[in-house]
Amino acid sequence: MACKNPTKAPPSLDRAILSLPAGIKTGRILPSDELSPAVEHFWWVQWDTEEEQTSEVLSYPSVHVVFEKQEATVVGIVRKKFIRRLHGRGEVFGIKFRPAMFRQFDGTPAHKITDRTFPLDLFVWDRGVTGKILTCPSMTEKAYHTVAALQLAARATDPQAIHIRDLVEDIRHNSEMRSVSDLIMRSGLTERSLQRLFRDYLGVPPKWVIRRFRLQEASECLAKGQGTIASVAAELGYFDQAHFARDFKSVVGLAPRHFLDKLQATR
Repeated sequence: MACKNPTKAPPSLDRAILSLPAGIKTGRILPSDELSPAVEHFWWVQWDTEEEQTSEVLSYPSVHVVFEKQEATVVGIVRKKFIRRLHGRGEVFGIKFRPAMFRQFDGTPAHKITDRTFPLDLFVWDRGVTGKILTCPSMTEKAYHTVAALQLAARATDPQAIHIRDLVEDIRHNSEMRSVSDLIMRSGLTERSLQRLFRDYLGVPPKWVIRRFRLQEASECLAKGQGTIASVAAELGYFDQAHFARDFKSVVGLAPRHFLDKLQATR
């Protein structure tokens, strides 16, 4: 890729967040060492704005559990750009599970929750701890109670979930992985097995994951001025800009030129 050291540095926060207006703050809290194989981090967003603001996020292939007001919900992988309009004052606390690892906490096949949001199952999750997460005042306390709620289930190990998690991390960090054929060689699985496991444990197909990460890299490169549209498309292996533009728009929601124009307008 045109960005510097793409295979060494993990995707940045900027690569996930396309637009974070004034009056909105966000942060992350790392989980315990025991929990980190299943949970990437806890995250929070707080806002206080008189005018309606729009936050845009190009999400990773991860399931989130979100606590807001008096509700706890599960948010499956969002395949399109996630748009949230914020007004007034509020806050959200969330858990970002590592790819495929939510299956250890909920046995539902992952494809059944893709692009869906539904209430957290309080028959599985401790109702008392969930109440504490919703009501305690600080984000640090929320993280503390969340660790307590998840540690027991985190000790379970599903080798297939771990395999898919690690394959997704390979895709995420290796810019040279651009096709399902590349992933088949890396995984040691047949294409049929790969498709089945991604469907059951992740909720989206391998091709979608590869394209999402590579186009996230492309948006970051363009936003930082580290390459032209033509050079970024070529680095991704596109033979023509029109094909790149179509894929970029399907993920980011804007054609590359319009994406750059919008960035310039907000700077």
